[in-house]
Amino acid sequence: MPVGLPDMRTTAPSSPRRRAPARRTAAAPDPRTPLAQSLGRRVEALAGHLHEALDGDGHAIHQARVATRRLREIVPIVTDTRSGRGARLRRRLKRLTAGLGPVRELDVALTLVDARAGETPSPAVVALRAHLKERRSAAFERLREAVDPGRARRLLSRLAGLVADIERASHRGHGGLPGRERRRLARGVIDRARALAAAVAGAGAILIVERVHAVRIAAKRLRYALELTGELRLARTASLVARLRGMQDVLGELHDLDVLRAEAGRVRTALPLDSIVARDLERLSGDLDAAIRLLHARYLRGARALAALTDRVRDRIAPCLDPSIST
Repeated sequence: MPVGLPDMRTTAPSSPRRRAPARRTAAAPDPRTPLAQSLGRRVEALAGHLHEALDGDGHAIHQARVATRRLREIVPIVTDTRSGRGARLRRRLKRLTAGLGPVRELDVALTLVDARAGETPSPAVVALRAHLKERRSAAFERLREAVDPGRARRLLSRLAGLVADIERASHRGHGGLPGRERRRLARGVIDRARALAAAVAGAGAILIVERVHAVRIAAKRLRYALELTGELRLARTASLVARLRGMQDVLGELHDLDVLRAEAGRVRTALPLDSIVARDLERLSGDLDAAIRLLHARYLRGARALAALTDRVRDRIAPCLDPSIST
């Protein structure tokens, strides 16, 4: 069943004219293999949000960004890493993720500022909000330059073609995950687990935001790889995914506060040091710094368990995928 693609034009939803039947019929089973289903769902998720994301909708930008990250985990599984087609798809997905990221970060920063504003925002909050909106507008323009609607349509078309190819392969009798794809997934899971273990070790116990951010990115990539493993019913990964998501939430909040702190610093350095707004921004930065340190303490309490989780992935999950691969 082919993936439906939006035509990248806004259409008004039509209202139903007939009453729904009283009895629901059972949905027809999906004839696709689990791999084709997983790829198709990810392409449909991107297609469902990309048009609104390129129109500037904040929720759609977030969902499209998540969809690109999930696609970047599965595309190397279903394409030859040395093929031009696979390389082009990965490159275009990476470009889209990179364009969506700054806009999403500034959307979150604006939300955090609005939460602190109250009914009567302080001059510092007003100045910071104006700065963030200006930065967000510039980031969105860069996104539109990198991925205009025409490029978006071509990307979705190529992804749909990839889904169709996987579907055709399923009709030739591949009931489960083929050995080649299974080995690629196993290698990807092992590489992601090793990267997370290295990031945790590299972060240490001292708060260095860039190193903690590397842990967050590595945890996110391993989580998406394990989600795919679970979807394909190759191993039970739900508990591991939940633990990674919990740590990712802590590190994500830390990152969001750090982004806001950095933006507040940009505004403050452009003002006279003795101005009321500069002093207010200094206090805000102090509050953000204290919150970041509390979140870092929460991370440290779970860092050892996070490292142990990577050992479990390598020792128990990877052999389920391909016993021949050395971990």
